[in-house]
This record gives sequence, structure tokens and C-alpha cells, in this order.
Amino acid sequence: MVKITCFKCHWSWSLGSKDVKAALDSLAPDENYYAIECPKCRRINKVTRKQLKQALPRAATEPAEPESKTESTPPDQEA
Repeated sequence: MVKITCFKCHWSWSLGSKDVKAALDSLAPDENYYAIECPKCRRINKVTRKQLKQALPRAATEPAEPESKTESTPPDQEA
């Protein structure tokens, strides 16, 4: 979720995770910001690509397996 505050009228609203995903999908590779219109005054506000990426829900990752302790085995020694 991204919380946005209009720079003109200071109205605050937020974008849900589905809206954030749609905004990122609509950005061209060379665009650095997403332009969104304030629902109150209709002014355009910019939301950076970085803000949108940070707001994406994180994928549930499995806990990393603990590193197995390697048993110290002495190298084969020739007699």
C-alpha cells in the first residue's frame, strides 16, 4: 500500500497492492514515475518507481535451511 498526499490540496489517499501492481505494470521501462490524479482536486501527483516497488507485497519465502554442520572428517592419510 502506498500513501499519497496531494502536493496542491494536501488530501491523503492510498493505493492498494493491486493498484500498485497495475501501476508498475503500466510503466514503460524508461519511465521513472507514475502520474496519478488527486481524487479531490484532480492535480497530477508523481509516485516514483522506487516507492511503488517498495510497496509491493513481499512474496512469502520459505525459511532458509540451516547450514548443515559438516562433520570434520580427517583426509585419508597414506601409510
